[in-house]
Amino acid sequence: MNTLFMSDPHLGHENICNFRTQFNSSKEHDECLKDNYHSVVRPKDTVWFNGDVAFTPEALEDLKSWNGVKHLVLGNHDNAEFKSRGVSLKMLQEVFGENIHGFLRKYSWWLSHCPIHPDELRGRMNVHGHIHGHLIDDPRYFNICMEHIDYTPISLESIRKEFESRTSLIAALK
Repeated sequence: MNTLFMSDPHLGHENICNFRTQFNSSKEHDECLKDNYHSVVRPKDTVWFNGDVAFTPEALEDLKSWNGVKHLVLGNHDNAEFKSRGVSLKMLQEVFGENIHGFLRKYSWWLSHCPIHPDELRGRMNVHGHIHGHLIDDPRYFNICMEHIDYTPISLESIRKEFESRTSLIAALK
């Protein structure tokens, strides 16, 4: 069983092609993400979604059938504005069950949607999403937005190796 991570799939987001211009339609975008997801995620794998999952009830319903035991770290689009799109917390619970979190400490890191302020890292790294267009120039941060992980969930081992490769850079910040 593997553990994988991704953030900001924005499934069912009608305007996604304004930001991810390589896609011609929301449907093409969602199908690409689903295909990539299933190319690496098996039924018993654990998958962490670091926010901004689905923008429509239909997209969320489809996500329910995707492989893996799913965990959600709530994002800025996974909130009250969901109601205006016809999505509810109950629907999120149907997909993620009790595996819904604000942000948390896991695998010796902070898992969050938005990056945590550097003063609050408290000696830990931050695996986050939210920032689509760029990366934070700080070795303690790892951005798992779909744009930064080739639209494919990334493994726990890959993130650990990347943080290990940054050990001297991280030590220099102390």
